[in-house]
Amino acid sequence: MNINSSSLKYYEFCQTKKPKYLIVFLHGYGANGQNLISLADDFSEVINDGFFISPNAIEPWEGGFPNSYQWFSLYQNNYRKTLNDLAEEIRNANKVLKNFLNEQLQKLALDLSKLILIGFSQGSMMANYQAMIASQPLAGVVSFSGRIIEPTIVGDKIISKTKTCLIHGQDDSVLDFSNFIEAKKILERLAIPFEAHALDNLDHSIDLRCVDISKKFLKSLIN
Repeated sequence: MNINSSSLKYYEFCQTKKPKYLIVFLHGYGANGQNLISLADDFSEVINDGFFISPNAIEPWEGGFPNSYQWFSLYQNNYRKTLNDLAEEIRNANKVLKNFLNEQLQKLALDLSKLILIGFSQGSMMANYQAMIASQPLAGVVSFSGRIIEPTIVGDKIISKTKTCLIHGQDDSVLDFSNFIEAKKILERLAIPFEAHALDNLDHSIDLRCVDISKKFLKSLIN
C-alpha cells in the first residue's frame, strides 16, 4: 500500500495493531519504495510485531525513468561527483530522512531504540549515516551492498553507535567489494559493534543468503 505522508511517499506492511518496532527500508539509487517492501513478508517472520515501511527517496532519479528516485545526485554534466561535491547534498538528504523517521516514530509512540534501518546500495549509505547522527543508538542497521560515508567527512557529527550487519557480494559490479573492506575498518576504528558477511558469487543484489543472514541478525536484536 502506498501512502502520502507530509514528507515522503511510502509503502507499508504491518500485521499487528500495536507495533513495537519500526523497520524502515531505504532503497538504492534509481529505484523506489516498492523495491524492498517485499522483504517485509520474510522479516515479519522474525519481527511479527513490527511496522515496516519503505519510502521513496527524496528526489526524482537523474536517470530520468518514471517512478525512480535517488537520495542524492551522483553526476553533474555527465561527470561523477566527488565526495566534496556531494557533501551538502548528503547532509541535506539525511536531514530530510531524519525528520521523516522522527515523524513516523512519533506516530507509533516509539523511540529510536525501536527503529531498525535496512538499506541497499545508496540506501545503505543513508542507513549507516542516520545511525551515526542519531541522538541515541537505534535497534540496529542492516547494510546491503553499500558503503559508509562518515558524517564527519561531510560536516556532521557522529553521536551514536548502533549494532550493524554488513552484507556484500564479492562480485559486486556497482559498489566494489573494496567498499565492504573499508566499511569494516571504519566500524572497527569507531568502535561500532558489527558483524560482516562477504558472499561469493553475488553481484549487486540481495539473494536468499542475504535474507537468511538478515533474519538471524534481526532476531538477535529483539531477543
